[in-house]
Amino acid sequence: MINDLVTIIGNSYFEPICTLLERLDRFKEHEKSDVQSGFYVNGFSVSICLLAVACLESYVMRVRFVRKASQKDIDKTPVVRYLPELYQDFPYTDDLNEIYILRDIIIHNHLWELGFVYNGNGMELTNANQKSSGDKKYLAHVDVNKRKTIKLDLTVNPIKVGKTEVLKVLQTMWKILIFLEKKDTNQCCVSAEHYRYKGEMKQFGEVVGMPKTCT
Repeated sequence: MINDLVTIIGNSYFEPICTLLERLDRFKEHEKSDVQSGFYVNGFSVSICLLAVACLESYVMRVRFVRKASQKDIDKTPVVRYLPELYQDFPYTDDLNEIYILRDIIIHNHLWELGFVYNGNGMELTNANQKSSGDKKYLAHVDVNKRKTIKLDLTVNPIKVGKTEVLKVLQTMWKILIFLEKKDTNQCCVSAEHYRYKGEMKQFGEVVGMPKTCT
């Protein structure tokens, strides 16, 4: 008998993310620094953010499969367009764009030339010269003067990405996955799963500080 298997990674991302979150929690962030979040905090934070968006991308590929998306949609339509076009009541369009902007500034390592001085609180930014340009969603969703996204307040300085960005990206990812699950559990089923975090088995939403979702 021939069986079919669809190559969706999906929930395989959650356990590694939980492990990285535990490691991240060991390190103190440079909270008062305008320049950077700290060597270890930044490294773990950007890694978690990338995995979070990859996890979402994986589930959306399953949505495309279940919804019998055209080959053009699968190959050419980005997630930030696909979900709002698929669901007219999709409430997270801005949030989705902004976590993808963060993904882009990390994975493409957007370049800034930063000037700074040391003061009593650490490194104080004196000037910021942007060397990389963003795409249309970047221009629409980033306050270039503040160097942050407009709604979620995510930094667009790659070495400033820290615990704040991690929490917001993970919560956004989870809200979108729950939205997709409520539409059809065949395309996305996440609330029934639990993962080991700090010695306990928890629903992923609980790990990132969100109310437990009824299964």
